Amino acid sequence: MLVNNNRWMSKTPNNKDSWLKLLQQTSIPSFNASIQALSNVEEYTNTHSSELARTILKDPNLTASVLKLANSAQFNSYGRAIRTVSRSIMVLGHRSIKEICASCLLMEQFLKQGASKNIQALIARAYHAAIQAKEIALLSGIKNSEEVFISSLLMSLGEIAVYSSLDPMDQIAQDLYGSYPISAGKEKDLIGCYFTDLTLGLCQAWNIAPMITELMGGNYSESSPVRSILLGNSFANSCELQGIESSLKTHLKSIVRYTGKDPEMVSEKLEKATEETQKSLNGFGIKLDVKSPQKLKPVGKGNHIVEVDKVLQLEILQELSSVAMERVDLIAMLPLILEAIQRGGSFSCAIGAFLSRDKKRIKAKQAIDSGKSQTKENFYFNCYEEIPEVQQKVMTNRQVYLQSEFREGGMTIKKIIRRTGIKNAIWGPLIVENKVIGCLYADNGENGPEITADQQECFELFVAQAKFFFQKLR
Repeated sequence: MLVNNNRWMSKTPNNKDSWLKLLQQTSIPSFNASIQALSNVEEYTNTHSSELARTILKDPNLTASVLKLANSAQFNSYGRAIRTVSRSIMVLGHRSIKEICASCLLMEQFLKQGASKNIQALIARAYHAAIQAKEIALLSGIKNSEEVFISSLLMSLGEIAVYSSLDPMDQIAQDLYGSYPISAGKEKDLIGCYFTDLTLGLCQAWNIAPMITELMGGNYSESSPVRSILLGNSFANSCELQGIESSLKTHLKSIVRYTGKDPEMVSEKLEKATEETQKSLNGFGIKLDVKSPQKLKPVGKGNHIVEVDKVLQLEILQELSSVAMERVDLIAMLPLILEAIQRGGSFSCAIGAFLSRDKKRIKAKQAIDSGKSQTKENFYFNCYEEIPEVQQKVMTNRQVYLQSEFREGGMTIKKIIRRTGIKNAIWGPLIVENKVIGCLYADNGENGPEITADQQECFELFVAQAKFFFQKLR
């Protein structure tokens, strides 16, 4: 666990800058220094084996961990026992040792002092993602797979660091533990920023893992090595939530397209990598939690049943990511976001509405509707005179709100129902290049059931993804 030497801080951080300041003042810089030494590929490739061995041998715990992992099936395919660091470098090569060292440093730094189950699960997911990203990179013919491995390993650095920096008795720690694993984007409600922002901030501050900066910037081609990091992490995250079988169904098409390999071969490689990852982690007393797929329970009331499809959500999210790699155009991407909300959350209607130039009025621009409602045609409001709660809570405060959370009997709720006839809906900000340009909206139709927790989670996910995709229009 990270040791926080700054208990003088009066309160827990609540934004990206304050979190980065805290994390850089804990014991994490020692981890940074070690990873930084590994980050230069050429330096380690050209270093003499004896010098590299001496570097590892300076740390007894690292030495033991390196030898343990060097003898795992994941790295040692030769089947011969390796008992010395020098021998491991000679047999496995500098590049493999670099991957092993990075993995061991991560485990050694964050598994100290009886780490919680959540931190162990995060370490397992990070290692699994790195193994899968490397496997995908190798399948696609990428040579610098060790850089892909290390960058993928560090993709969860922000999340791991936050969990490790908190006192287990703190309320925010309890909230994080109770919500694990947290759906993408939901962490902002708890810590005030996104884990990915913290990962990027730490990597940039320490000048490590440049591929992560490239990935977060989004300026890379479909065939870039960076893509293997995204695919590896998406697959590992999906395994944790849905299980290996569902994850293969969700991600196989994208990975096959990227690698150009036969689907059967790709499936076999990914399954084998998952099995060997578990065997490697067993040596460190860590379990890779690959869940069995859970059957979705229908929820709703009366004769109305609302059943969301989380596997479909992941599949749509993957497709959105693929499209965003090629081009991010608001008019072209918005229908995809709306379809993701409407289909993934089993909503009756999803709308994207734009503010007028003077920002006083809002009108539906595009819609996906499963029925023949007139919601889109009737969706136009004066923000300040008709729907002030939407203007303040959703667009000014940039928050997602259920329509039922607006003041009962107030002007906003009356105007919405009078105009659209819809009682059960959900609203969220449409953010482009960090500016609110309108809102996203979804409902269960006229006289439809209440919005369920699963529907709300789906809506919030794609509102967050829309913000991510539209960070920088091209």
